[in-house]
Amino acid sequence: MGDDDQAVQHREVAVPHPRAAVDDAAGHTSAPPGTRREWVGALGQVSGLLLALREAEADGAIPPDPLAGGLALRAWSALTRPVLRDPDRITITDARPEALALVGRTARVLATSLCRWRVNGVADLVTAVLRVEAAVHEREPEWLVAQVARVHGVLSAPDAVSAGVVWHALDDEPEGTT
Repeated sequence: MGDDDQAVQHREVAVPHPRAAVDDAAGHTSAPPGTRREWVGALGQVSGLLLALREAEADGAIPPDPLAGGLALRAWSALTRPVLRDPDRITITDARPEALALVGRTARVLATSLCRWRVNGVADLVTAVLRVEAAVHEREPEWLVAQVARVHGVLSAPDAVSAGVVWHALDDEPEGTT
Protein backbone atom coordinates (compact mmCIF):
# COMPACT_ATOMS: atom_id res chain seq x y z
CA MET A 1 0.00 0.00 0.00
CA GLY A 2 1.19 3.49 -0.83
CA ASP A 3 1.02 6.54 1.42
CA ASP A 4 -2.14 7.74 -0.35
CA ASP A 5 -3.99 4.50 0.48
CA GLN A 6 -3.26 4.86 4.17
CA ALA A 7 -4.40 8.50 4.32
CA VAL A 8 -7.85 7.47 3.11
CA GLN A 9 -8.28 5.05 6.02
CA HIS A 10 -8.12 7.79 8.70
CA ARG A 11 -11.83 8.69 8.79
CA GLU A 12 -11.82 9.77 12.46
CA VAL A 13 -10.23 13.06 11.42
CA ALA A 14 -13.54 14.04 9.79
CA VAL A 15 -15.45 13.83 13.10
CA PRO A 16 -16.70 17.32 13.96
CA HIS A 17 -15.41 18.90 17.12
CA PRO A 18 -17.30 21.46 19.16
CA ARG A 19 -16.27 25.05 18.79
CA ALA A 20 -14.33 26.17 21.83
CA ALA A 21 -16.11 28.78 23.88
CA VAL A 22 -14.29 32.10 23.91
CA ASP A 23 -14.13 33.94 27.21
CA ASP A 24 -15.22 37.55 27.05
CA ALA A 25 -14.17 40.29 29.46
CA ALA A 26 -16.75 39.23 32.04
CA GLY A 27 -15.57 35.63 32.01
CA HIS A 28 -18.71 34.23 30.37
CA THR A 29 -18.75 31.90 27.40
CA SER A 30 -19.58 33.44 24.06
CA ALA A 31 -23.14 33.32 22.87
CA PRO A 32 -23.88 31.72 19.51
CA PRO A 33 -25.63 33.68 16.77
CA GLY A 34 -29.38 34.03 16.82
CA THR A 35 -31.82 35.13 19.48
CA ARG A 36 -33.06 33.04 22.36
CA ARG A 37 -36.46 32.88 20.65
CA GLU A 38 -34.89 31.57 17.42
CA TRP A 39 -32.96 28.92 19.33
CA VAL A 40 -35.98 27.79 21.32
CA GLY A 41 -37.95 27.55 18.07
CA ALA A 42 -35.28 25.57 16.23
CA LEU A 43 -34.65 23.21 19.13
CA GLY A 44 -38.38 22.69 19.66
CA GLN A 45 -39.06 21.96 15.99
CA VAL A 46 -36.34 19.34 15.76
CA SER A 47 -37.18 17.83 19.15
CA GLY A 48 -40.79 17.47 18.00
CA LEU A 49 -39.66 15.74 14.82
CA LEU A 50 -37.40 13.31 16.68
CA LEU A 51 -40.11 12.61 19.26
CA ALA A 52 -42.62 11.92 16.47
CA LEU A 53 -40.18 9.46 14.87
CA ARG A 54 -39.69 7.79 18.27
CA GLU A 55 -43.47 7.57 18.72
CA ALA A 56 -43.83 5.95 15.29
CA GLU A 57 -41.19 3.45 16.34
CA ALA A 58 -43.09 2.73 19.57
CA ASP A 59 -46.16 2.03 17.39
CA GLY A 60 -44.23 -0.65 15.50
CA ALA A 61 -42.47 1.23 12.69
CA ILE A 62 -38.79 0.57 12.06
CA PRO A 63 -36.82 3.76 11.38
CA PRO A 64 -33.31 3.60 9.92
CA ASP A 65 -30.15 4.10 11.96
CA PRO A 66 -29.41 6.43 13.74
CA LEU A 67 -33.11 7.16 14.28
CA ALA A 68 -33.86 3.69 15.66
CA GLY A 69 -33.93 3.04 19.37
CA GLY A 70 -34.04 6.73 20.25
CA LEU A 71 -30.33 7.08 19.51
CA ALA A 72 -30.71 10.33 17.54
CA LEU A 73 -33.13 11.75 20.12
CA ARG A 74 -30.69 11.07 22.97
CA ALA A 75 -27.77 12.58 21.03
CA TRP A 76 -29.87 15.66 20.15
CA SER A 77 -30.87 16.06 23.78
CA ALA A 78 -27.29 15.71 25.02
CA LEU A 79 -26.10 18.22 22.43
CA THR A 80 -28.78 20.85 22.90
CA ARG A 81 -29.85 20.63 26.56
CA PRO A 82 -26.90 22.70 27.80
CA VAL A 83 -27.42 25.38 25.15
CA LEU A 84 -30.34 26.98 26.97
CA ARG A 85 -29.16 26.61 30.59
CA ASP A 86 -28.69 30.32 31.24
CA PRO A 87 -32.13 31.95 31.16
CA ASP A 88 -30.62 35.31 30.17
CA ARG A 89 -28.64 34.10 27.17
CA ILE A 90 -27.76 31.08 25.14
CA THR A 91 -24.30 29.69 25.67
CA ILE A 92 -22.22 27.33 23.60
CA THR A 93 -22.24 23.84 24.95
CA ASP A 94 -19.13 21.76 25.44
CA ALA A 95 -20.52 19.07 23.16
CA ARG A 96 -19.09 15.61 22.85
CA PRO A 97 -17.79 14.89 19.35
CA GLU A 98 -19.77 11.63 19.32
CA ALA A 99 -23.06 13.49 19.83
CA LEU A 100 -22.13 16.00 17.12
CA ALA A 101 -21.27 13.19 14.70
CA LEU A 102 -24.52 11.38 15.42
CA VAL A 103 -26.62 14.51 14.90
CA GLY A 104 -24.77 15.08 11.63
CA ARG A 105 -25.60 11.52 10.55
CA THR A 106 -29.21 12.13 11.53
CA ALA A 107 -29.40 15.17 9.23
CA ARG A 108 -27.94 13.11 6.36
CA VAL A 109 -30.45 10.28 6.89
CA LEU A 110 -33.35 12.73 6.99
CA ALA A 111 -32.10 14.52 3.86
CA THR A 112 -31.53 11.27 1.96
CA SER A 113 -35.05 10.13 2.74
CA LEU A 114 -36.48 13.43 1.51
CA CYS A 115 -34.41 13.31 -1.68
CA ARG A 116 -35.65 9.81 -2.46
CA TRP A 117 -39.23 10.94 -1.93
CA ARG A 118 -38.78 14.01 -4.14
CA VAL A 119 -37.24 11.88 -6.92
CA ASN A 120 -39.52 8.83 -6.92
CA GLY A 121 -42.62 10.09 -5.09
CA VAL A 122 -42.67 7.23 -2.60
CA ALA A 123 -42.67 8.30 1.03
CA ASP A 124 -40.99 6.10 3.62
CA LEU A 125 -41.56 6.36 7.38
CA VAL A 126 -39.05 9.18 7.79
CA THR A 127 -40.53 11.25 4.98
CA ALA A 128 -44.08 10.67 6.19
CA VAL A 129 -43.20 11.93 9.68
CA LEU A 130 -41.19 14.84 8.25
CA ARG A 131 -44.14 15.93 6.15
CA VAL A 132 -46.58 15.81 9.07
CA GLU A 133 -44.22 17.67 11.42
CA ALA A 134 -43.39 20.29 8.78
CA ALA A 135 -47.11 20.94 8.22
CA VAL A 136 -47.50 21.68 11.93
CA HIS A 137 -44.99 24.51 11.51
CA GLU A 138 -46.35 25.54 8.09
CA ARG A 139 -42.99 24.77 6.50
CA GLU A 140 -41.58 22.43 3.90
CA PRO A 141 -40.02 19.21 5.23
CA GLU A 142 -36.61 20.41 4.04
CA TRP A 143 -36.85 23.22 6.61
CA LEU A 144 -36.82 20.73 9.49
CA VAL A 145 -33.84 18.91 8.04
CA ALA A 146 -32.09 22.26 7.65
CA GLN A 147 -32.80 23.07 11.30
CA VAL A 148 -30.95 19.90 12.36
CA ALA A 149 -28.03 20.85 10.12
CA ARG A 150 -28.15 24.46 11.30
CA VAL A 151 -27.79 23.64 15.00
CA HIS A 152 -25.17 21.00 14.25
CA GLY A 153 -23.25 23.47 12.10
CA VAL A 154 -23.25 26.22 14.73
CA LEU A 155 -22.16 23.92 17.54
CA SER A 156 -19.37 22.38 15.46
CA ALA A 157 -18.21 25.59 13.74
CA PRO A 158 -14.52 26.38 14.21
CA ASP A 159 -15.18 30.03 15.10
CA ALA A 160 -17.90 32.60 15.74
CA VAL A 161 -17.84 33.95 12.17
CA SER A 162 -18.45 30.49 10.70
CA ALA A 163 -21.17 29.84 13.25
CA GLY A 164 -22.87 33.09 12.23
CA VAL A 165 -22.75 32.20 8.54
CA VAL A 166 -24.29 28.80 9.26
CA TRP A 167 -26.99 30.22 11.51
CA HIS A 168 -28.04 33.00 9.14
CA ALA A 169 -28.13 30.72 6.09
CA LEU A 170 -31.74 29.91 7.00
CA ASP A 171 -32.90 33.47 7.52
CA ASP A 172 -36.13 34.10 5.63
CA GLU A 173 -35.17 37.65 4.76
CA PRO A 174 -31.57 38.50 3.86
CA GLU A 175 -30.16 41.37 5.92
CA GLY A 176 -30.90 44.80 4.51
CA THR A 177 -34.06 43.77 2.61
CA THR A 178 -36.60 44.37 5.37
